[in-house]
Amino acid sequence: MAIPVDAPAPMSVRERAAIALLIGGGAAALALVAMMAHPQFGARDFTYQWRAAHALIEGLDPYRVIRPTGPYPYENYYYYPVPAALTAMPFVMLSPIAGAALFVGLSSAALAYALTAQGRSPLVLFLTPAYLVSAVLGQMTPLLLAGALLPALQWSFAGKPTIAAALAVARPSRLGLACAAALVAATLVLWPTWPAGWLDAIRHTPHHRAAVLRPLGFVALAGLLRWRRPEGRLVAALACVPQVFFFYDQLPLQLVARTVRQGLTLAALGWIAWGIGWGTCVHRPMCVESSEPWIVPLLYLPALALVLRRPNEGPVARWADRLGRSLRGLLSASVSSLPSGIGR
Repeated sequence: MAIPVDAPAPMSVRERAAIALLIGGGAAALALVAMMAHPQFGARDFTYQWRAAHALIEGLDPYRVIRPTGPYPYENYYYYPVPAALTAMPFVMLSPIAGAALFVGLSSAALAYALTAQGRSPLVLFLTPAYLVSAVLGQMTPLLLAGALLPALQWSFAGKPTIAAALAVARPSRLGLACAAALVAATLVLWPTWPAGWLDAIRHTPHHRAAVLRPLGFVALAGLLRWRRPEGRLVAALACVPQVFFFYDQLPLQLVARTVRQGLTLAALGWIAWGIGWGTCVHRPMCVESSEPWIVPLLYLPALALVLRRPNEGPVARWADRLGRSLRGLLSASVSSLPSGIGR
C-alpha cells in the first residue's frame, strides 16, 4: 500500500535496513521486558502460536490440545488457522517468551523496512498504542502490515484471514494471493482435517465482532465513497471483519496517515482511547472491555475523516471499477433515503 507523505525523502537500502534493525531490536527488547515483568501471562498471545507449533511437531491436533484449562493465556480455544502456527515454528526451540520477543523483533523490522520505502514519516506508526499493544502481546498484526506493503510476505495473510482480508481489499496482489494460497495448500496436504477443527473453534469467539455492529461503526462504510483509494477501501473493509477491540487489530488504520501531523494526530487520539480504557479498567492489564467503546469514535472515525477529505482517485482494475461504482451508488441511495436532516 503506497503511503504518500508531504515530501518523502528517498532512502538507500542500507539506511532502510539500519532503521529496520534498530526498530526490530528495540521491539524485541520491549516485548521481552514486558513479558518478563508479568511471567504469569507467559508469552501473552504468542503463547497460542507457540503451543500450536509444538503440537504440530508432535503430530497432535492443536484444536484438541489447546482448550480452556486456566487463566490467560490458557483460557481459550485455538482460534487461528493452522498456517498461523507455522509463524511460530522457527521459534519452538526457544522458550515461549524468548520466541515471542524474537518474533516481534523480526516482524517489526520487516514492517519498518517496508514503511521506509516512503521515507521516515510513516515511522510515526511505531508511536501508536495499536503498535505497542501488538508488540507487548506478541500479536501478528505488524507482520500482516509488512505483508500489505511487501507482497512477498503475504503468505502471512493465511494466518489471520480476517484482518488480512481487509488489507488484501486495500491493496490486492496476485503474488500475495499466490503465496497465501500455497501455504494453505501445503498445510492441507500435511493436515487435511484442520479446517474442520478451526471452524469448530471459532464458534467460541464471543469477543470477535465487526466494527459495523458497534455503535457508530456503520459510519466507517462511508470509506466506500473513496473506493478508488486504498485507504478508503481499507477503512470500510476493516470495519466489516471480526476483530478484537483492543487496538492491535486496528493497527492498519494508521496507514491512512499521509503526513507526520496526521500520523501524530491518529496516535494521540489512540492514546486518549487507551488512557480512558486503562483509567476505567477494573481487571488490569486485561482492559479489553473498558477499551471497546472508544475504538470506533477515536480510531475508526478520525481515520475515516482523513479519507473523506481526499478525492476519489486512484488506479483500480476494471472489475473493481464496476463494483466500486455499484457500491457507491447503493451507499449514496441509502444516505439520500434518510429522513431530512440525518446524515447532513
